[in-house]
Order: sequence, then C-alpha cells, then structure tokens
Amino acid sequence: MKVFNAMEPLVAEAINDNWSEFNLPCKCEQCKNDVFALTLNNIPPRYVSKDSGMAYVRAQYFNKQMMANIYVKIAEAVNIVAKNPQCANFQRS
Repeated sequence: MKVFNAMEPLVAEAINDNWSEFNLPCKCEQCKNDVFALTLNNIPPRYVSKDSGMAYVRAQYFNKQMMANIYVKIAEAVNIVAKNPQCANFQRS
C-alpha cells in the first residue's frame, strides 16, 4: 500500500515559486530543505492513496485563506532558518 502526504507538493511549489523573495542570509539547497521540513512539520498532513485524492486536496487549496495559512507557516520557517542556518556556509567553529 502506498500513501502520500498531499501537502508536500503544495508546500514545495509555494516555496519554489517564492524562494527569491524570502529574506534569508543563505539561499542554498540545505536552507531551502530546512524551510521545507519545518513548514511540513507545522501543518497538518493530508494523506491520500490515489491521484484523485491529490486533486481533491489541491482544489481545496485554491481557497485563498487555505493558501495563506501555508504561507504563514513558510514565513515562520524562514524566520527560524534565517536566525540559525544549519548549512555549510554558516558552520560555526
């Protein structure tokens, strides 16, 4: 049996579409993945088992308030990563 968190592609798309606009000291792939993981850990998962389930969840997020909730969680994650980047560019000695 295979299930999938339908929020992953929605959050990834939101982050990728706006990555250049986020106020981060580093825009490396590690920082991006940290923002992605923190965001997913702070929103409820929506598990689906087939493509029609994914389409249903995606349709729900055409609602502006639902997408705004995702962007709030992304902004919170960006702030956390910006204050304490964990990438090689900011390794402390």
